[in-house]
Amino acid sequence: MKRKRSAHAGGRPPKRARDADQSAIATAAGIEHPVLGRLYPEVSSLRHYLLSRLPSSSKNRRRKISQLGLPPHGQDAGATRSVDLELAQLLDSTLVGVPPTANAPNREEAAEERARDIESFSQQLPAGTTASTFKPGYFLQSEIVDFVVWRLFRKSTSHKPSHLLCHGFQRSAAHGQNGINQTAHSIPGLVSYYRNTYVETVKGPLWCRLHALLGQGGDRIMMDMLLDCAIFSSVGHSGNYFQLSGVPASELKLGSILNNPQAVVAADNSTSKKPTNLVSENRKPNAITFVRSRMLYARAALNAKGGVRFGMRHIHVLNRFPDLEDPHQTVHIMRHVFPRQFGLHNVFTSKVDTRETAMSFKDYTLREKEIHQSMCRELSDNVGSEEHVLKWKSHIPKRLRGDTVALVNKLRRLNQRCSYMELLRHYCPVKVTANRHTLQLAAKLTCEGPAFILQTGVEETPTSAERNGSRSCRVSAWR
Repeated sequence: MKRKRSAHAGGRPPKRARDADQSAIATAAGIEHPVLGRLYPEVSSLRHYLLSRLPSSSKNRRRKISQLGLPPHGQDAGATRSVDLELAQLLDSTLVGVPPTANAPNREEAAEERARDIESFSQQLPAGTTASTFKPGYFLQSEIVDFVVWRLFRKSTSHKPSHLLCHGFQRSAAHGQNGINQTAHSIPGLVSYYRNTYVETVKGPLWCRLHALLGQGGDRIMMDMLLDCAIFSSVGHSGNYFQLSGVPASELKLGSILNNPQAVVAADNSTSKKPTNLVSENRKPNAITFVRSRMLYARAALNAKGGVRFGMRHIHVLNRFPDLEDPHQTVHIMRHVFPRQFGLHNVFTSKVDTRETAMSFKDYTLREKEIHQSMCRELSDNVGSEEHVLKWKSHIPKRLRGDTVALVNKLRRLNQRCSYMELLRHYCPVKVTANRHTLQLAAKLTCEGPAFILQTGVEETPTSAERNGSRSCRVSAWR
């Protein structure tokens, strides 16, 4: 019986062991980003996204993308070409945010509809268009971007689609009405009236090489990514990103991802102890406005003598807790300044009860009742224990400890030292003048107008209507 030959027999080299770290970055799980994780249920690197979209039978293409940027076997890192390094940096530094609609179950119907749109788009191209393929599986990168912009306008019911790749484009009819100088473009039915740097970047040579690396069927992957997903490019090595494609992140609602339990837990682990009405609404920054009617048109606060009281009102929290040596009062004031950190009603995430106020926001001047309810809710059975109550009153969230406490103490000291009346007299002085006409009116007339002029010390030139009114008042007084 013959003995089997070893693997090294016959002069054949032994099989090379597969590198364990050749696709460590590509096969990693989704990236956890504190901001993007609240907007998109799935966030991953561009490399990982492309690998997840390639079919499992495309082993060569998957191997090329996963090993791109790694030095060849047995060579140093300097042997990698600069083009491959740039492309590998693009794959690893670019993030892709996948919205919930991108993973819809009816993807086959969406693919058929997209195929019909491709046929319609190719038929609308002018006859003299050159260097255009527009055959399934053989799209150029520039043609893909043009089709994406055209389809976004086609499916949009508004004047301009809410998409970064559509900035600077208009429909031809709207363009002629506005009288803007036309810029030649290859997208049928659209004109460009200013440059779109996002389109220029996606049409650049680096993205063209990435499209070529995907091979057959890569055009559909690129279309799906540009149409359905959001792309974020890294700004150096600072950990910051700017959006390159997709619906602007500023127009997305944070509440759209609240149905994802994992995203909610990763975003904020402390909301489980808060009432549901405190996290039921997430307002955009531009929706939080100052109530001008309360600030500029409210009635002035009066003192006991009926005069105007300048500065903070007596019910203001800084005036109700004047003891600078009491740390519990400092924490109590911090509950008014940072209500969201303490789990109280706030303008960012809380709904306004229309039964309490007709304004768009509540009046947070007095919070004692709400703070007491929050203490009873958190302490529950230990609310009668003095030790637990003192511990609760002195508790400060981790985010507010240190310099924030010192800043609030400084605010309290400066408020006590500040004389608002003297500041008003210094920066807004009022000259008190009195003439013979004013003294005569003060002596003879009992009307309210001249008395108000004498009290405030403000003299204005009387108009003709005021002269007639004062004359009639003088006649009625003499009678």
